[in-house]
Amino acid sequence: MGTPAQIAQVFHSVPKPVSIIEFKDALDAICRPRFPAAVWGRTRWPALAISGGVDSMALAFLFSKFQKMFPNYTIADYPASRAHAIVVDHGLREGSDLESMKVLRQLNRLGLNGIRNVLKWKDVREAGMEPHDLSNIESEARTRRYQQLGMTCRQRFVSSIFLAHHRDDQYETVLMRLLSGHGYRGLQGMREANDIPECYGMHNTHKSGLLDDQKSPHPYLSFKPSVKVLRSLRHRLKDDKRGEEDQVPVAWKSIDSMHFHGYIPQEREPGVPYLTPLQCEDGGVTVYRPLLEFGKDRLIATCEANDVSWFEDKTNSDKTLTMRNAVRHMVQHHTLPAALQKPAILSLARSAKRRVDLEDSEANRLLIREAIIREFDPCSGTLVIQPPTLNRNRRPRNRLYDRARAEARKPRQKLIAALAIRKMIDYITPNENLPPIGNLDNVVLLLFPELGPAQTASPSTSFSLGGVLFDPIKGSSPAKWFLSRAPYPSKQPVPEEWIDWREGITATRRFEKDPNWSGWRRFPTARLWDGRYWIQIQSLLPDRFYIRPFVPEHAKPFRAALTSDQRERLEAILKHYAPGKVRFTLPGIYMAEMEGNFPHASIKKLTLVALPTLNIHLPGSKKWLKYEVSYKKIDLSLLGRRRRGAKRRLIGFQPTCSQSRRVRNRRRQARVGVRQKN
Repeated sequence: MGTPAQIAQVFHSVPKPVSIIEFKDALDAICRPRFPAAVWGRTRWPALAISGGVDSMALAFLFSKFQKMFPNYTIADYPASRAHAIVVDHGLREGSDLESMKVLRQLNRLGLNGIRNVLKWKDVREAGMEPHDLSNIESEARTRRYQQLGMTCRQRFVSSIFLAHHRDDQYETVLMRLLSGHGYRGLQGMREANDIPECYGMHNTHKSGLLDDQKSPHPYLSFKPSVKVLRSLRHRLKDDKRGEEDQVPVAWKSIDSMHFHGYIPQEREPGVPYLTPLQCEDGGVTVYRPLLEFGKDRLIATCEANDVSWFEDKTNSDKTLTMRNAVRHMVQHHTLPAALQKPAILSLARSAKRRVDLEDSEANRLLIREAIIREFDPCSGTLVIQPPTLNRNRRPRNRLYDRARAEARKPRQKLIAALAIRKMIDYITPNENLPPIGNLDNVVLLLFPELGPAQTASPSTSFSLGGVLFDPIKGSSPAKWFLSRAPYPSKQPVPEEWIDWREGITATRRFEKDPNWSGWRRFPTARLWDGRYWIQIQSLLPDRFYIRPFVPEHAKPFRAALTSDQRERLEAILKHYAPGKVRFTLPGIYMAEMEGNFPHASIKKLTLVALPTLNIHLPGSKKWLKYEVSYKKIDLSLLGRRRRGAKRRLIGFQPTCSQSRRVRNRRRQARVGVRQKN
């Protein structure tokens, strides 16, 4: 019998390669349908971000084998027959170009469509610096890499991109955040799925693109019921139809009037002009990390077992280059306390993620249960909220520790209220990032005064936070607040987007040679204006157009140029939908009269042509100017709710019965009528 040391060697665990079934389970767990209401999806290739390291090459191999074993497998709404493999050459070290070409050939042998992109550092070198001299080279390279990935996904119509982050990367990330002093919300680590970062403002890439897809003649997603389903629905409606037309509820007279997600539209006041609500964007590129549950040793074993070669980046072993390299060196060459080792840190990350998810779910329940959001108007970017009185249903029992229990619950209630306020701010704010929870303490006490030390009435003064103006609605009981875009500071530049067709003269000439060219010039993609509105402009005129806020100095000449009917409609719309200073936060399309030679020309005169969100424009301007406007992506599931305990009306309910039953009912009513006459 062998010694204990020999027995330990015999039973020493060896990393096992990742199987295709394990990889499929990981994909199924994270690639959930983004649009469950979609009826079917067209084939759409996903993308893989490949660096050439062992983790990304293992991802490429697993994905290649997975698609051969499960062809046309649906990944996040779309069947995928093949995949793109994007290789980004940072150009920061010698030989990176040759290495990226070798990686590309390896990917093509695996059956993937290899794409090579090289990062450009022209702006840094024009400033007299080299990329290596940048103090924030790691974050700068990350930003440029993600932007390059986003642009490639937009060009290739990709909506899902897979990264090769694994369990060891998760451990290093959480450990770095712990060393940096992050709270539990920062210790969640990397999410398995999230919107692509560093691509804010890129249309069809960041939280946008679904509307354009639905307008195309061959959309990737279809939300329309099939012909068979519509035929069956038509027969059922005919069978259930009553004899009298007035007994059929108005809400069910057409398919278009059926509202999903429990949304009940607000009834329009008499005399208020109807303004078609803007559509809200959705879609974009989603980042998936299917290897977070696998360690790097298993990925190495996967490559070794399947004869997949990889390339080591020598800069990853330089502990003086980045903080991640220093943390990696510390973990590999030092024995850390048990609380800082991988099992404990990963357990901490899971606990933090579970806690954050539960808190966010509770905040959503508060918004839905109490119907805090009363009205939302995307045309003016405004929100009407009605904060509830928390604990109003609790019975005063006057027990010994009731007051102490109520005080002990307040910190939790303040946190949930702060999360709910953040979600409401997200509807209106022009900023990319929401204000931290710690900055919402005073706002929580203003909207929920019962959570403060002493219950006080809501103040009559307004305040702003995160680019959102909170204005109390006077005379409302219970208290309501009107949320809108905060007025633009006078000392800061206003949000502005512009395009000069002379910049694209080469492209214009190319289009002019095309016999199918209609003469319309347009933005390459829609522009995100003020972080709220996606605006696309088309024009027949070779002039410069600006998207700027609607300002008072242009209001009078714009009104004078309108017809009398349009002028009355504009006044009524502004009075109801954009009262006070709200109207001066709306976008306007201006045509500029320039002086000087391009590209050093200056603005001589601006003429307001249209208010796109209100669909008001100068008479005749539609002949040479077109625009499309949509609102940013928001959470539609929180809109149109009714407060718990409120009386609800039945919408679209009709008791159903067969044709024979209806005939018997009519005969019975006829017999009863004859008896009454006799």
